[in-house]
Amino acid sequence: MTSRVAARYGFWLAALIVPVATILLFGIIGGLTDINAWVSGIAVGFAEASVLIFIGSCIHQCRRKAASSSAPFTIAMGFIIGVYALSVILEVILLGSLFKLSGPAYLKIHAMTLLGFAVVLVLVSLLGRYVAGHEEKEGELTARKRETVAWIGAIRGKLNQLSGEEIHSLDRDMAELEETLRYSDPIPHASLHEVENLIREKIAVLEDQVTLIGEVSAEARQGVTEETARMIRDILRTVQDRNMQLLHAKAGST
Repeated sequence: MTSRVAARYGFWLAALIVPVATILLFGIIGGLTDINAWVSGIAVGFAEASVLIFIGSCIHQCRRKAASSSAPFTIAMGFIIGVYALSVILEVILLGSLFKLSGPAYLKIHAMTLLGFAVVLVLVSLLGRYVAGHEEKEGELTARKRETVAWIGAIRGKLNQLSGEEIHSLDRDMAELEETLRYSDPIPHASLHEVENLIREKIAVLEDQVTLIGEVSAEARQGVTEETARMIRDILRTVQDRNMQLLHAKAGST
């Protein structure tokens, strides 16, 4: 853990020290009075900082095992940074050394290059964060659905520990409910979250009802079993209604 933190801060430190050293080196080579030399140093320093920060962020993402959805955007950002660094080098060599543009014109070209680079990089970064956030949200919804299906499976396990012909009938209904939940889409629409919470509340009551079947006397079991069957069918109808609402919501958003 200490080595990871040290490596991370090492890249941040390098991203600060290396550009400053480059700027001073260019300034000294230019005799401290050549404006173009200072501008070249600043431009190269920005390019170096961008490359170092990008490398550090890639290493950090690899250690965090970032989502695969961010890989295309990371590659795109690397390409953009590479193009920017190459553009800076060409501008320094061609415009600063060979053609020796005037200070204001040379500074303006580098400023426009930096501005264009920053705008494109920010747009790609924001798009990448949006996609990653959307994928993370879908993962949470899928995990919640799997948890609900596993919950129903656990209740079926309790039910199958009981004996009686009516238990087999309840198990068939529970199996239908479990399959319906398993093949239902996660709920991304906020308008259906209340329905999702209602389903979970009903499942919690159903779990208590199944426990009650094993505790009541033989004379009372039939009534409790019939009530349990009604509860299962009610939950199943609620899930099916929710699925229809989700289909309508998706159709309305397209």
